[in-house]
Amino acid sequence: MTRNRGMALGAAMLGILLVALATPILAHHSRTMFASDKTITLEGTMTEVAWANPHSLFFLKAKPTDQPDAAVTNWSVEGPRPRELNEMGWERDTIKVGDKVRITGHPRKDGKPQILFIEISDDKGHHFVEKPGEGGD
Repeated sequence: MTRNRGMALGAAMLGILLVALATPILAHHSRTMFASDKTITLEGTMTEVAWANPHSLFFLKAKPTDQPDAAVTNWSVEGPRPRELNEMGWERDTIKVGDKVRITGHPRKDGKPQILFIEISDDKGHHFVEKPGEGGD
């Protein structure tokens, strides 16, 4: 009987550990920090491209297009997974550091300089739009 109790306790502890490890992964996928009912368009220069899972990240020095007198600020853009970027026609070197870009996305509710990707264009004629209902999960 003691052996069965030990196995049950071990199984319960393993279950608790798995739930604890999964919680940060599930929390990451929340979009609640972004204002999904608003969009903002930025124009600027790409300073870093992080082509990675679970989401690609883009960093740029930019300002909102509707605020011509605003200061240029460092912005981050949470983008789709690399697989989704490939499906849109991107390659790793399609948009690079130094490229001039125009990016539209959902801004953060707290006003921090970060947006959730909707679409991007560059000065070479590339234009990519995230498919509705996909990405950023």
